[in-house]
Amino acid sequence: MQEEFTKNIESDWQGIDRLFSVFNNKSKEQSFRQEMLPRYRRLVFKLGAILVVAIPLFMLSDYMIVKPEPWASFLMGQRLVQITACLVLLFFIPKVKRYQSYDVLVFSTLLSFFILLQLGSFTFSDNYALYALFDIIIMISLYASGILPLKLSLILCGYHTLVAIFIVILVKEVSLHNQIVLILAYSFSNGAGVLLAMSQHRTSRQEFLLKYSLQERTLELKQMAYRDSLTNAHNRRAFQEHFSDYQRMAQRAQGDGKGLFLIAADIDHFKFVNDSFGHDVGDKVLVAFTALVESQIRPQDKIYRFGGEEFTIVMLDCEKDVAIQRIEQIMRLLNANGLKIAELQQPVTCSFGITPILVNDTVDRVCVRADEGLYAAKNGGRNRYVFDSGVDTRPDKAI
Repeated sequence: MQEEFTKNIESDWQGIDRLFSVFNNKSKEQSFRQEMLPRYRRLVFKLGAILVVAIPLFMLSDYMIVKPEPWASFLMGQRLVQITACLVLLFFIPKVKRYQSYDVLVFSTLLSFFILLQLGSFTFSDNYALYALFDIIIMISLYASGILPLKLSLILCGYHTLVAIFIVILVKEVSLHNQIVLILAYSFSNGAGVLLAMSQHRTSRQEFLLKYSLQERTLELKQMAYRDSLTNAHNRRAFQEHFSDYQRMAQRAQGDGKGLFLIAADIDHFKFVNDSFGHDVGDKVLVAFTALVESQIRPQDKIYRFGGEEFTIVMLDCEKDVAIQRIEQIMRLLNANGLKIAELQQPVTCSFGITPILVNDTVDRVCVRADEGLYAAKNGGRNRYVFDSGVDTRPDKAI
């Protein structure tokens, strides 16, 4: 089982595109992006808040690198527009509900931010190295944060790199050596950023797959723990787990003429079947009996195998007569050889004890009451049911 689980995980990981680190399955990618949206919204909000604080601090040193007037005024306006763009982002990002809208908002904000950076670079002195350093830091941070898919990050940073190189070569008075160094710096920073983004996006998707694989595995194990392996009926543990729900239902059902009924069932002479025909035939009887009961109760009703040939049936939101009629129908089908097991030449019958689940009932109390009705049916000749109202110590009988 462990090996199969590991193989399934590895197979799912193969479904992640190696180049752009997205799921090849479009619907899975959409589910991932939508689930990750709250996390990325919070991250973008924090980054936007940092920029709102950082930009005014940078403005304090702008006078050291800006060209003489009128560029100082232009740079001041550019900085104020950057702050405004960040504030607009901070206002709208918490309101975004779909990842598509998130992509549009973040991409357009970053594009406008890069354009403003490029315009601002015209106002700086020709000593371009310091400005390029901040460019590189911003681009690597964008890649590494993963706030946009790798394709969109690559488009933004690639665009900014080309424009920055164009400015270095054609606008700034930078030596050839420095030009080469800056071009290499932009190129390698994009390469490093792409590798970081690929790793970040792939890891987050692997974590997503692992999370849901573990949830599915946990659910499977829980179902195994709450199911009988032979008949696939719920087991005693499941009944105890569900009983608190039945108590609440019993409280809500007071006064509406309907209720919940617990039926203890025990297949008659089952030991004889096992001893005479073998356990394989006995297993067939248990499986067929479970299937017959499930076919005669409603989807909301439940059957539990308590062990051996002992079963418990819970009927929800029905009247007493309806519960009795369904048990009578099961008995008629059993007597008509409804199990249709070739090795058996005679019908398999069953005895039943029926009782309502009362508001003040505990698990033990209602089970004891149903068992008392079942024992009375057994002592009365089997192939019958006994109803115990839970109030009168002398239960009604119907054969």
